[in-house]
Amino acid sequence: MQRHLPPNAFYPEDLDVLKRVFDLVCAERGCQLSSPDAEATALLLVNMFESGRRTEEELLEAVQTTQAFRKAS
Repeated sequence: MQRHLPPNAFYPEDLDVLKRVFDLVCAERGCQLSSPDAEATALLLVNMFESGRRTEEELLEAVQTTQAFRKAS
């Protein structure tokens, strides 16, 4: 029997990718894992993942682009 997950469900390997990128971004920023900045980073990564950025490279590039844009604003 094949189990079907809802469209917005995450597979374990998806969570692994998100966790690796989250840890890297938080380490680069020097943010505490329980801080508002870490929470905002997690939300940003999930949103980016759901919009189609699925690899570590795509997520890192998107986060860095977003950070650069925010600093320039």
